[in-house]
Amino acid sequence: MTVFVSHPSRCLLLLILLSSLIAHPRRAYSAEIAPKPHDAKETSSLPDSPGAVVAATAYSDSSSSFDGIIPAAQTNANSNLPPARASAKLVAPGQSALPQTAGDKLLLSARESITPGSMLGWAFAAEWSQLLNTPPHYGVNGKAYAQRLGAAAALSSSKKVFGDGFLAIAFHQDPRYYQMGHSHKILDRAIYAATRTVVGRTDSGKAIPNYALILGSGSASALTQAYYPERNVHVRQFATTWGTTLAGSSIGYLVSEFSDDALEWVHLKKRE
Repeated sequence: MTVFVSHPSRCLLLLILLSSLIAHPRRAYSAEIAPKPHDAKETSSLPDSPGAVVAATAYSDSSSSFDGIIPAAQTNANSNLPPARASAKLVAPGQSALPQTAGDKLLLSARESITPGSMLGWAFAAEWSQLLNTPPHYGVNGKAYAQRLGAAAALSSSKKVFGDGFLAIAFHQDPRYYQMGHSHKILDRAIYAATRTVVGRTDSGKAIPNYALILGSGSASALTQAYYPERNVHVRQFATTWGTTLAGSSIGYLVSEFSDDALEWVHLKKRE
C-alpha cells in the first residue's frame, strides 16, 4: 500500500493497464460462447453503435442525430466474430449484438458489479480517497481504508445494478458499450467514449440521453447517505458524489475503448 500512496500516478497507470488485461479476455470469452443467430433478424439493429451489424434496412440519419459522431448505420461487420453474448458488456468493432431481454440486463448488471476490473476500481478509489483524505471521512488508518473500500464497492455495485439493470429495463435502453476501434481517429474515439455517460441508446438503436446511467448514478449516490459518516450526510455531498460517479463512468468507457491499444502498446496483443 505504501507504494501506491506515495505514487498516485503510478496507481492510475497500473489500474488502466490491469483493466485492459482483464477486459480483453472477458470480452473474447463472451463472444466465443455466444450462440450463432439463425438469421439476420435475430441480431440487434443499432444504427448509432459503431460495432453493430445493421440486420435489415439502414436507419435514417435522424436516429443518431443526438450523437453527432458516429454515422447512422454501419454494415462492415467482421464475419470472423460470432455475435456478442446478450449479457456481455463490451461489443467489439464489427461484431453483431444479440437483442437483450430484461433478464439479460439484470445478469449483465450483476456480473459487472463483481468483475476483477470493478474490484480494481474500488481499490483505486479507496487509495485515492485515503491519500487525499477526501470524503467519505473515515480517517487515515487501516480501518479507515477498509471502510473506504467497502463504501467504494457499495457505490460502484449499486450504480451498475441500478443503471445497467433496473433502469435500463425501465427506459428500454441498451447498456452495452460498443467499441469504435482502430478504423476511427483517436480523438473521435475519445470523444465518443467519454460522452457515453450522457449519450445512451434505446433497445432499437436510437440515440437518447443516457437516462439509465445518469439516474442510476444518482440513485447509488443517494444510497451512500445511508452508510457514509455523519459529517458527509448532506445534500452537497450527495451532489458531489453524483458528479464524481458520472466522471468515473466516462473514465471507465475510455478504458473500455482503448484497452486493446494498451495491450498492443505493451506488446501483449497483436493488432488484428
